[in-house]
Amino acid sequence: MSTILEGFSGFDKAAILLHIFGDSLAMTLFKTISESDMMKLRIRSRELQNISPTLKKAVMEEYYFKMMSEKYRDKEEADDLFGFLRGLDEEQLYCLLAKEEIRMTALALDQLTQESRMSVLNKMDPIRKNKIVVQIGSLKDIPLEAVISMARELEEKVSFIPGPKEFTRGGGKSVATILGEMSEDEANQYMEQLKVDNPELYDEVKKHFLSYEDLMALPDSMASVFWMNPDIDLEVMAKALKGFEEEIVNKIVEYLPSKKQAMYTPVDGPMSKREVDSARGELLGMLKVKFSSGEWNIEDVLGGGEMID
Repeated sequence: MSTILEGFSGFDKAAILLHIFGDSLAMTLFKTISESDMMKLRIRSRELQNISPTLKKAVMEEYYFKMMSEKYRDKEEADDLFGFLRGLDEEQLYCLLAKEEIRMTALALDQLTQESRMSVLNKMDPIRKNKIVVQIGSLKDIPLEAVISMARELEEKVSFIPGPKEFTRGGGKSVATILGEMSEDEANQYMEQLKVDNPELYDEVKKHFLSYEDLMALPDSMASVFWMNPDIDLEVMAKALKGFEEEIVNKIVEYLPSKKQAMYTPVDGPMSKREVDSARGELLGMLKVKFSSGEWNIEDVLGGGEMID
């Protein structure tokens, strides 16, 4: 290529490119030159319009080579080769790396935060996950040139990944949210049905769903803290305990401070279910705050929390 173009100056090559690209496209290439120089370039372009296709091809190849060299040189000079990965969410990262070669995937994951790395790894099947983890331990054997090459390859593939989309995929948490908007009886009916029809989903929902029954069955250590809450109104509590056996009511009352125990008065006579449900909902709301604030863990209520003697 260099031999064919030996007798052509840079100006001549620019004139040939002007002829190949056409005036409108070439204007974007030569937008920094003056109007008089552009006029000279057009004149020279007309003079060289009959050169052979081989020469035109050589000029194009030289131009493309220089353009790509400049592009890659800019990339090599970047301090953060894998910075583009940190602009992706976890869905996009998985989409990019799910079927990528093991070494490439391991190298990419090693550039991420521990949280993002584990989130993507946990979506992989166990065999692939194991191979990736092992490969991460051998990344030091990859030469710098290969690292740069793999970074470029991944960056090019990123452009084909769909942009981030916000949506949910249902699951236990979504079901629990829906049940939380239902009455206690209706929610319990759904839970009983789930327990029979789909035990796995039932277990998942229970990780996110608290019922009044859970409140009444709190472990002693948690129950003593909850019922000692000074914000609990004794009248609301009495309504919420309406219908429970005396033994259960007495056990709950024993958690109260001594002064409140003496003041507690059970509700005599019939009471509308609406009032009872409203009182129970108020107490359940106070319980949910304990979990939403992170003070308590729902697994401790379900009996799944680890106990240490």
